[in-house]
Amino acid sequence: CGGWICKHCGDERNAKYKAEGFDEMYRNKCPLCREQMPIEGDYKEIGTMILKHANKGRAWAQMQLGTWYLRGMNGFALDKQKGLQLLEQAADQRDPDALFMMALAYSGEMLERDESKYMYYLKEAADLGHRDAQQQLAKTYNARRWNNAKEKSLHYFTLAASQGDAEARGMLGHNFMRAECGLTESLVLAKHYSEKYFEDEEEGDPYNNSFPAVNLSYTLYRLGLDRFERIMDIPGHSPIPKSLFWARRALKGDLKVETNDLVIKFISMIETKEKSRCTNCRKEAGSSPLKRCIRCLGAWYCGKECQ
Repeated sequence: CGGWICKHCGDERNAKYKAEGFDEMYRNKCPLCREQMPIEGDYKEIGTMILKHANKGRAWAQMQLGTWYLRGMNGFALDKQKGLQLLEQAADQRDPDALFMMALAYSGEMLERDESKYMYYLKEAADLGHRDAQQQLAKTYNARRWNNAKEKSLHYFTLAASQGDAEARGMLGHNFMRAECGLTESLVLAKHYSEKYFEDEEEGDPYNNSFPAVNLSYTLYRLGLDRFERIMDIPGHSPIPKSLFWARRALKGDLKVETNDLVIKFISMIETKEKSRCTNCRKEAGSSPLKRCIRCLGAWYCGKECQ
């Protein structure tokens, strides 16, 4: 039917489906008109339905169809002129997805790059609340040397982060840790945003992006130094195990060589210092090495009493 339900209702419906399943009378049917939904992957039927809605002037359908024509996918032959025409029709209706897709098209991804059109459509989509556009615009400003570019970058990273964008959260954590983009250093906020990055396991995957894991490791260590007056081994409050955990996890991802070397040195520095004394009683290791906790790999102990 081409109708819409809000995100809240959609989330509730999905949660109910996972918990209880649907009655047969509702299974694979539209929640609004109760008509049978097309089979997933059957782009012939899906394309026919979308084409019908596009011909009625519905922006979301024009955007979807235009994208398929521009990319020559899902059974639609590559036709950049027709794809661009459909996207423009949807963008004229101020559809955020269409505006963002227009920006991507003019970024050089699908059409010849046009900087002015790229920035225009990207900003239009971002100002309408499109999360991916906000993140993309923030990254674009961050790479530029224009006046107030860093401040604008921070503005759009903040907007994207407020909508749950993992990369934007990671960048805010970095900026607060290093006092960049006009921010005052705040290790508490650096820790907050870096941890927020990993809340979504799919988006915040350290194996795809180790940068926030490095920031979180450094932030936890520095926060421990500041909070406890450089006394790092207060039982139950030591930041060492968590700091080492995130540093080691960062090494499993794709880091630049120089960053990778710094993280290895950071881990070595902490381990060399910590394994010289029992984490609990502070007894020196002496001639026999201390045993390492096999759970956290960030604490060393002298015997069963301290384990």
